[in-house]
Amino acid sequence: MVDRTAQLDESGWRTVARDFVPASHRDLPMPRVYLPFIDRDGTAVRWSRFVDVEEHSASLNWFEATRRIAEERPAVRDLVSCMGELDGSTAEALRDAIGDLSLRCLRWVGYGEVPVTDSPIRVFGEEYFEADLVPADVESGRRIPEFAWDADKRLAWGSRLYPDSLIVAAEPSIFRRLRADPRLDSVSVRVDRDVLPGSSGD
Repeated sequence: MVDRTAQLDESGWRTVARDFVPASHRDLPMPRVYLPFIDRDGTAVRWSRFVDVEEHSASLNWFEATRRIAEERPAVRDLVSCMGELDGSTAEALRDAIGDLSLRCLRWVGYGEVPVTDSPIRVFGEEYFEADLVPADVESGRRIPEFAWDADKRLAWGSRLYPDSLIVAAEPSIFRRLRADPRLDSVSVRVDRDVLPGSSGD
């Protein structure tokens, strides 16, 4: 079960941001990393092109944030969620943050990649399979696993199905790298306040 490894809540549809990372990692600083949208040409478009993410809390909801600007900037209506599929820049930035850490991950069984020999694990009412995170899991064009964590309590992330963002728990040096990385849109999570809203990919 998950509580042997990641210690994630196994039932319910939780919204509090900190609940998307293992209990073992919840004392670490947390950013929310926003995954880009895709335009009509298939190009990745960062949230910051339309929304100043630094001016909002980590509870930011894409639809609420862009509703007011759609009349003036109609291109926002043409964007579609990446559904958790990484673009090249985001994948590279996340790989750099992971470095040589060894992580385990949970991937939703609905993607059809379930190993035949594994029993599923329930998290937030959905079934996942557990595996080692491999470099191919964090590549352009690949859907990122919804949950990942290391055994040394240095890095973890979690999200909803078909995510538009990740809640990351990271040791200070990795946290600072993520927050300063120009390839990413991110904002610091306040664990006493911020929630992870429904994904724009739902």
